[in-house]
Amino acid sequence: MRTNIPMLAVALLAHWLPAAQAQDAVKGRAVYQAVCIACHAPENVMVSAPKAGDVKEWARRAGTDAAGLRQLTDHAVEGFGAMPPKGGRADLTRAQIQDAIEFMRQAPNKG
Repeated sequence: MRTNIPMLAVALLAHWLPAAQAQDAVKGRAVYQAVCIACHAPENVMVSAPKAGDVKEWARRAGTDAAGLRQLTDHAVEGFGAMPPKGGRADLTRAQIQDAIEFMRQAPNKG
């Protein structure tokens, strides 16, 4: 029996990526709660920023691929529109910001 290594690698990667993204989102929750919530809270109707948990709005802004997430992270790091660079927290790393975006892009937990 011949093993198809590339197919096995793709299958393992497909299994691992959602779990890794979920872990990043958990890490991003702390950043969201400390910084991003000021403008991205679902209750905040005074700011036009996409709200945490609004899956459709985040997908509209970032798409569903890595390039869209990269561009959205670039905007958050550099500042975009009314959003100051890094949400006003210069000490945040790019990875922390991306984790917060991953957290906000997820549908709210109904449990």
